[in-house]
Amino acid sequence: MILHKNITERILEIATDLTKPTTYALLLQKVIGDAMDITNCDGGTLYIMQNGALAFMIMITRSKNFLRGGDGRPVDLPPVALDSQSVCAYVARERITKNIADVYSDGEFNWDGPKKYDALNAYHTTSELVVPLIDHEQKVIGVLQLINAQDAQGGVVAFTHQEQGIIEAISSLAAVSLSNHNMINQMQELLDSIALSFTDAIETRTPFNANHTRHVAEYCRGFTDFLKARHEAGKEGRVLTDNECDQLYMAASLHDIGKLSVSRDLLNKADRLDKRLSAMESRWKYIRTDLKVKLYSGAITREEYDSILASFNEYIEFIYSINTAGFLDDTKLARVDEIAGVTYASSDGEVIRFVTDEEAEDLRIRKGTLTADERKQIEMHAVYTSKILEKIQFGDKYDRVRFIAGAHHEYLNGTGYPDALSAQDLPVEVRILTIMDIFDSLTAEDRPYKKAQDIPGAMRILRAMVDEGKLDKELVELTGEYFEQAAILK
Repeated sequence: MILHKNITERILEIATDLTKPTTYALLLQKVIGDAMDITNCDGGTLYIMQNGALAFMIMITRSKNFLRGGDGRPVDLPPVALDSQSVCAYVARERITKNIADVYSDGEFNWDGPKKYDALNAYHTTSELVVPLIDHEQKVIGVLQLINAQDAQGGVVAFTHQEQGIIEAISSLAAVSLSNHNMINQMQELLDSIALSFTDAIETRTPFNANHTRHVAEYCRGFTDFLKARHEAGKEGRVLTDNECDQLYMAASLHDIGKLSVSRDLLNKADRLDKRLSAMESRWKYIRTDLKVKLYSGAITREEYDSILASFNEYIEFIYSINTAGFLDDTKLARVDEIAGVTYASSDGEVIRFVTDEEAEDLRIRKGTLTADERKQIEMHAVYTSKILEKIQFGDKYDRVRFIAGAHHEYLNGTGYPDALSAQDLPVEVRILTIMDIFDSLTAEDRPYKKAQDIPGAMRILRAMVDEGKLDKELVELTGEYFEQAAILK
């Protein structure tokens, strides 16, 4: 029996409610809750079609305070096979509603399930209204089963034809809403999978930061969850909206996509000389061989041979040592300049440079493995990231992903790249992504050209960058708190 005075108004309320943006779990709750309210019934079960069977999603018996499910995941019960003799399987197969006045008197269906429930819970199932959920594509996506309609005095009665018509209308709308929600989820999963594919493509290009993008995305997700937990605990500090969190995570997953357009040789340059070293070694071998020719031919004395060879060997050992060094001081750079001027006159009159101009340029790299020109080429990946992402139609939900991803090397004081943006241009998502990108670069153990920092060491460097005006002080301090807490939980 319908208790609402203005049933049309109530149906419109339900229709509006079911079309509002919400989570999948809350949408399921709305479907069964509104249907039970409008029919004033005591119980209900909502099934959703999964893998060709009906999965239990929500089970309610109000008079027994019984509730299972409701979190958007199936209840831990075996799904109902569509070839079973249960009424819900029949409704799903035949796509028709069944209105049963008294299940104990019905001989059409197998009622072992309700009878078992009744015996275990001192309950008595009488009337049932079972309605298929058919979406706009005419697909059965689930079944709504309502139990024990009640009159104004609380007595159990059959579901009326009016109630059946109303629930069928509501079920149709609910099916469309659920289907749309699933379609949105599928589109989100598709977008996430595309981002993951790009991540894999980026990380397989070089063995030296194979997990960088994945780590940065995980750090961003974990950090925003950490900020939310602090906020819910009543602590002061930044907190991001759900959409800001989603945009940040997507941008983090794509922030290095521009590296697909950068030379693999540059990405894989593990030391200063890289591929040039083998050419140098061949030249040095020739020089030492020619030096022996001079000795054996009498062109030079043994003392001259030993002196020249000792000098050359010392040069070679020095070059080997600085090739993989993390930092070169002024003394070492001056020594490079000295060796760059060394020549050798071969026995046939050819003048050979011990170190070529290109090699000397590599050896003069004070820190890291890249020359100024090579670093500019690497830095172009931020520009390429923006250019690649501008071709993707992200829609309103991800309208800032391209900007966030492309700005992850910008600093608050305007000294970053590629656009030298400053604080007023950089929203919180960019600031977080920048910090997490730097943190992972500092702590990564797969970079042969530098020693990985521990968390305290990384935090010292991040705080130094705060002092230089590059990074957000509050976010860096919260980053330290987050990673210290995460380390304790491991």
